[in-house]
Amino acid sequence: MRIAFIIYNYSESKGGVERYAYNLAEYLSKEGDEIHIFCHRVFEKPGSERIILHTVPSFPFYSPLKHLFFARNVARVVKEDRFDIIHGFGRTYSQDIYRVGSGCHWEYLKSRYSSMDNIVGWIIQYLNPRNRIIMNLEKKSFTPGAYKKIICISNRVKEEIKRYYNVPEEDIKVIYNGVDLERFNIYDREKYRSQTRTQLALSDNKIVLLFVGSGFERKGLRYAMESIALVPQEQRGHLVLLVIGKGNINKYKSLARKYNIEHQILFMGAQTNIASYYYASDIFLFPTLYEPFGNVCLEAMASGLPVITTRIAGVSEIMSSSIDSFVVENPSDTFAIAEKIRFLLDKVWRENMGRAAYLCASKYSMQNNFKAVKEIYKEIIC
Repeated sequence: MRIAFIIYNYSESKGGVERYAYNLAEYLSKEGDEIHIFCHRVFEKPGSERIILHTVPSFPFYSPLKHLFFARNVARVVKEDRFDIIHGFGRTYSQDIYRVGSGCHWEYLKSRYSSMDNIVGWIIQYLNPRNRIIMNLEKKSFTPGAYKKIICISNRVKEEIKRYYNVPEEDIKVIYNGVDLERFNIYDREKYRSQTRTQLALSDNKIVLLFVGSGFERKGLRYAMESIALVPQEQRGHLVLLVIGKGNINKYKSLARKYNIEHQILFMGAQTNIASYYYASDIFLFPTLYEPFGNVCLEAMASGLPVITTRIAGVSEIMSSSIDSFVVENPSDTFAIAEKIRFLLDKVWRENMGRAAYLCASKYSMQNNFKAVKEIYKEIIC
């Protein structure tokens, strides 16, 4: 097949949707398909000669206009050639398949700004030029004729699209994200665990909770810290929270002092070798306020960690709460989160749940995800 990918940035290192598209292109090229990448910026060259790059001009300033101009330009450019499948990975409107890797923008705003609970805050966000551009582009992406099939990464995203844009049920297919089981797996845990803990000066008796996510507020770091502070002092003394990602570290250091847990938190910043931190940890803590899926949870599970997250995270749909994870209804219910942390202080339960977490994650390999996507390609062509 000749397949066109439409994505603003083509990159393996940026993570998220960019890494997903990069890896899917590599997989399809090995299957014998010819992949044409239509993007604005290229960060890493493809590893296969079957992957051909095409750069598309866009607006040089102001993020919303960048994506608006890119969508308009790429719609014109793609029509100049013939492809069996056109696969879009962002808010564009010139594709056969549109993979929605994030939720609806308005839903994101509601989770991001508590001021939207009142009419004044609602109006301010609605009239914001940036939000207007994004939502208009998003609406056009879901207009009949802008796609043949929509792939959602969770049922949560699917329900948002149906609710905001009245997209028919039969037009949507849910394919959960996959995890690289060679990069993240329980069998490498003992191999690298001691090495990383030694580098971090973490003794064997420390129980390490791990938080991974850039955008600390939306990912729920405050609630993670509050939950740890609610664990009784006699148990809390053995706990350490590793924080990986970008955010306002000074703000959260102040919170740590307020909660009297400043000596139990290590802010590590952004990290490239994230697998070693999963292996060094004992529990993954992710009380997110809004998360269409949550790849970090799946990576943690594949690495043998029990996960504590919220029902808001799309990844919770594949979890079995109290078996391979704990799913709390609301991130602000820090008493419930603290209770789950206390439960996992028991090493036997922690390790049993970690093994169950790995078995769950192993069903969602990247290869299985890619195969499911290719099946949709075949359905559309037929």
